[in-house]
Parts: sequence; C-alpha cells; structure tokens
Amino acid sequence: MDDLRKYYLELASRVCEGITPDHYDRWLKWAKENGLLISPWMFISSITSLSVVEVSKRISPWHMEHGKRVEDEYEKIKIV
Repeated sequence: MDDLRKYYLELASRVCEGITPDHYDRWLKWAKENGLLISPWMFISSITSLSVVEVSKRISPWHMEHGKRVEDEYEKIKIV
C-alpha cells in the first residue's frame, strides 16, 4: 500500500470504523473523474457526510480551555 493511501486511511480511522483501502480507491477514482479537490478531509467528508469543519474537529479532537488542552471524545462513525 502506498504512503498516501496509508495516510488517508490512518486519518479516516480516527473518525470512522470499518474503513478499507477499497473505500479510498473508489473515492479517489470518483473524485478524479469529477475534478474534485483531493484531500483527506474531503475523503472523510464524502464517506461520512460530515462537514469538513466537523471532520477537522474529529481528526484532532481537542480544544483549549483556560490555557489548558482538553481532549474531546467522539463516537466513531460506522462505515458499511
């Protein structure tokens, strides 16, 4: 598996459960055919129907409160 595919799938696994290389391959083919922006955020957004902003929150699930890092928890989205 190439490094780019591994990277996309690793990021997607932070948000999704059940993601496979086939999901990535089909999405990449579809995105290229339709001239879409190819990015991990767009990949995850396309397969989960989350907004790119929500995907960003789930990839790096933390925020700052009173100068301290607070971890956020999200349930993973099941992909079938």
